[in-house]
Amino acid sequence: MLLIYFQLQNIREIINHHFKYRQWRSDIFQRDNYTCQMCFIKGSYLEADHHPKMFSIILEEYNIRSIEDALACEELWNINNGRTLCGMCHRGTKKGRPKIKNV
Repeated sequence: MLLIYFQLQNIREIINHHFKYRQWRSDIFQRDNYTCQMCFIKGSYLEADHHPKMFSIILEEYNIRSIEDALACEELWNINNGRTLCGMCHRGTKKGRPKIKNV
């Protein structure tokens, strides 16, 4: 079970370094005019947040275990499931979030 957790962490890293993820992130930032959607600060350090459906939930729901699985998952790349947040606001959204379950 612990191995599955590490596999999910590894796939998360692989996805985060893929061109398609960087493009999704860039599209979110452009759409939101490089402005945090919670505190409306512009021009600070920004992060793209999967919202309303969390990244980890998408990985679980679609049983994503490889980059090929991730690339085929349309919901993962949907810009309507993303928002721009500053680092501080993004950290604040993680409090109380469920962790990736050990399957």
